[in-house]
Amino acid sequence: MNLNPKRADAMSRPSANASQETPSRETISPAVLEQASLWMARLWSDDATDAQRKACLQWRQAAPEHERAWQQLQAIDGRLGTLPRHAARSELFEASSQVSRRHLLQWGGVALLAGGLGFGLPRTPQWQRQFADYATGIGEMRDVTLSDGTQLRLDTDTAIDVSFDGHQRRLHLLRGGVLITTSKTPDARTFSVMTREGLSYPLGTRFSVQQHSDSTHVAVFEGRVALERRRSAKRTTLDAGQQAAMSAERVTSPEPLDTTELARFEGRLVAESMRVIEVLDTLKRYRHGVLRCAPEVADRRVSGVFSLEDTDRALASLADALSLELVYRTPLWVTLKPRSGGQK
Repeated sequence: MNLNPKRADAMSRPSANASQETPSRETISPAVLEQASLWMARLWSDDATDAQRKACLQWRQAAPEHERAWQQLQAIDGRLGTLPRHAARSELFEASSQVSRRHLLQWGGVALLAGGLGFGLPRTPQWQRQFADYATGIGEMRDVTLSDGTQLRLDTDTAIDVSFDGHQRRLHLLRGGVLITTSKTPDARTFSVMTREGLSYPLGTRFSVQQHSDSTHVAVFEGRVALERRRSAKRTTLDAGQQAAMSAERVTSPEPLDTTELARFEGRLVAESMRVIEVLDTLKRYRHGVLRCAPEVADRRVSGVFSLEDTDRALASLADALSLELVYRTPLWVTLKPRSGGQK
């Protein structure tokens, strides 16, 4: 992929006047910043089409926040052009294998540059996925076997670091979710999973950990898992068939396991009398762009099994099941609404 910073495009690059402006310092959500970075990476490619350029321009014009995010990434683009080649974006995006966080130490100035722009780029999904030990993009799942034999199934949009030494085996779930099947080989080193809210200690088990914005969700399929909040010595133990949530304040009481939880790691959404808006909220995690529905269909309920590996097929199945209509403004902007002249 040719990522020459001098390459210009009327639709994907700001005008000469715009390049002289200082990007707005208003807060930009990480989700919008990620969308802007994905559009930029797509338009940097040699096979970018006119339709993609037009769709990007429509996305930028859809909301002021979109354009602010675009301009701030353009500012990074301009500054990266002055860095040594090994620190430029071409190395960041062209690497054919997963780039280690440790390489960041060799790319002096990149972290300072990102921090200096004031919007926390190292905390964005794109940045976390780029520098994690293992990661998946949106709509991707990945199987990993660790050195001790532990098997991981990374859910969509997940980033995880692995730290094994002579005393412990620790996973740090930065974002997303992971299904863990611990090794059956005896190992004296303590195994744990760290999230923002605390630690999970499995005891010969198969379990999942999901990092949400303000809590950690743990579900146990086999064995047992002990949960320990940060700055607390108290542990809550979950047995097989139980789940609980851990926040900064507490660990919820164990509840019966959601029987559809495991299906998600197998690429399936099992809906049992699920509201349309809830189905769409789940599918959003597995696809890029905007996915929404008309208010009058949001609370309609559906049961069925939908693919998380082919969300367009899942949307078509959902629309067919409820006699709804799918409207694609672009491949990345989809609306579900009542079928014209049909059932409401």
